[in-house]
Amino acid sequence: MAGSPSLIAHITGNPNVPGIITANIRAAAGSTPQIAILLKANVGTRNLTVLDVQIDPARTALNGKIYHWFKLRFPDGLIGWVRDDLISIEGDGTPFGYPLLNGAIYAFNLTRAATPVPVPVPVPPPPVVTPPPVVTPPIVSGIVMGKVLGKSGVNMRKAPITGDVVARLDFGSQVRIVGGQPQGGTSNYVWAKVETSSGNGWVRNDFLSISGDGSGYGLSRGDEFPSPMANDWWVRGFNENHNPNEEQHLGWDFGANTGEPVLTAPVKGLVMRIYQCTKCTAAQPNTLSQGLSLGDARVFMDPAWGFGYGNAVAVRYLNTDLPQSARDRLAARGWTGSHLYVMYAHLEKISVSVRQELPPSTAVGACGNTGNSQATHLHLEVRASVSAEDINWSAMRSRLLDPSVAFLR
Repeated sequence: MAGSPSLIAHITGNPNVPGIITANIRAAAGSTPQIAILLKANVGTRNLTVLDVQIDPARTALNGKIYHWFKLRFPDGLIGWVRDDLISIEGDGTPFGYPLLNGAIYAFNLTRAATPVPVPVPVPPPPVVTPPPVVTPPIVSGIVMGKVLGKSGVNMRKAPITGDVVARLDFGSQVRIVGGQPQGGTSNYVWAKVETSSGNGWVRNDFLSISGDGSGYGLSRGDEFPSPMANDWWVRGFNENHNPNEEQHLGWDFGANTGEPVLTAPVKGLVMRIYQCTKCTAAQPNTLSQGLSLGDARVFMDPAWGFGYGNAVAVRYLNTDLPQSARDRLAARGWTGSHLYVMYAHLEKISVSVRQELPPSTAVGACGNTGNSQATHLHLEVRASVSAEDINWSAMRSRLLDPSVAFLR
């Protein structure tokens, strides 16, 4: 059945199970293990277009009420199915057998008509034939490419996660991406299906810098900000301890040579905060060199260590200057209009000052090894705020984001 753009859904969770914080978005209606989970959508995600509604294929029921599945479109273009006990809906539900809803109603509590009202099919006007303009057409390839970011290379596997290693791909080598598959579970990783001169296989997305629109494969859309350094390599990604098998890490780490310029995004920015590591010296720039263990809790409370960030700069990017994909991802969380605050940490030196207005792609400093650090790298951390004048970095912890919200690797 064709979708009605006037019916929208919100991921609200199950009111009878308050511990639910995410909803599984599946590739098809149904909850069998064979149906892939495309996304774990956070409770609070709003304004998703309803495209279709189907009764549960297995006729699974609760207290005699059979579940239904809703096909939804997300702002980044992903389309998937969610069960009606995890959403509320509002708007014109008549095309799907529901009433006209003036406010959000828990979908599972609604009774769907046996024969939904058909959606009127508009009759298109006759086409107007006009001669095409004499221009050179743009080259549109649709090809999605990836560059290997692992400095020592990366394994290409026969199948995602635990598949046999087909080949070892060299740092900087190019691959063509032809598919994608979420890792599933508590992980945000996506496995990219790639074609290479060494054969075909699968590579985890955090070891690839994507160029082109890979959103159809669950990857970046292609309009995001580039990596902050021209010559870098991948070290590790974001983990807010949703994956209990990995250490908590609140941003991305890029390796680089000491002194490599660290650049802001290719839009205007404003320096909101600067952390000067007064305990960092050229000879002993980090905690390890001064006899403290990595991750010592005292360091994160000490402004003389830059609260662990060492020398660091926080830059604000206004919502209107963000990539469209970033604005859509913020809106999907219910944070429409929010601005991004980006921390560039562990710098060798700082080249800007507080409240300085920055032109696009400005060097805020040089990559270093200061603070809670064991090797030269850049730590990139992203938080959001509705205020364009927020200087309380700690208070923005509740709106911590994976840097993929706006950045490419």
